[in-house]
Amino acid sequence: MDRETLEGRIQLELAQLQARFPQVSACRSTLDEWQEDGNSRYALRLDIRWPQHQTLVSGDAKDNPLGALRAALEAAERQLQQEPGVKRGKP
Repeated sequence: MDRETLEGRIQLELAQLQARFPQVSACRSTLDEWQEDGNSRYALRLDIRWPQHQTLVSGDAKDNPLGALRAALEAAERQLQQEPGVKRGKP
């Protein structure tokens, strides 16, 4: 997957996350890539903000960027569901 397509996919998934959690006012992402034992590893970090709050979330490192995206989104969903000021909207 080329970088432009990957960035588009990340933005789409983040928009869907914001739609599920309407209180979220901003969500920024950073995709980290590094070499470990000769293999590429990826982790996606999310900076999620809602009125008067912020949380930083990172999924587990994965062997591919889409796996890192899924891991970060799952971690974000878990975190947001635990926040008292954030309610899930329509799926």
